[in-house]
Amino acid sequence: MGVETVPGRPSKTPALIVGAAVLVLTTTLPYLTLINAFFFAGIVIAGAGAAWYYIMNNQIRIEYGEAFVLGAMSGLFGGALSVLFAYLLEKWFGYIAGLESLRILVAWASQLAPEEAETFQQMLAMATAAKDISLSDLLLNMLLIGMFYAPLSGLGGRLTVFVLKRQARKS
Repeated sequence: MGVETVPGRPSKTPALIVGAAVLVLTTTLPYLTLINAFFFAGIVIAGAGAAWYYIMNNQIRIEYGEAFVLGAMSGLFGGALSVLFAYLLEKWFGYIAGLESLRILVAWASQLAPEEAETFQQMLAMATAAKDISLSDLLLNMLLIGMFYAPLSGLGGRLTVFVLKRQARKS
């Protein structure tokens, strides 16, 4: 099942797992989800982590395109897993992933724009409302979120290569 873009290269599967795990953690764990309020930083970090892990573990050079694909694939898989884990956590334990962070953001936004406080409260009520999701809805949501996270995570992979190349030039 190893993903290989260049013949003779080591498998990218472990790096994909690392990136997907980072993405799931930054989109599921309480309060850690706040990092994604800053330009989806957790998702970008997931792609950067996948590329960094692959480069450092195998001690090889990769180009920007390959790093983007590696990061994007970790974002795709991580996004799909994130939706699945969030669904299972809500279904089995009644825990809504990211709810603590959303409450903090709603309180903060309500202080900044008191005239919009009602809108923010409605948004919070929608997030906590009971949901009845079919299997097809879940699968579609997994695909769409994965497709949304993929380019953001791919940018993280490219950023890693940029930083490592810059460090190499300075050395």
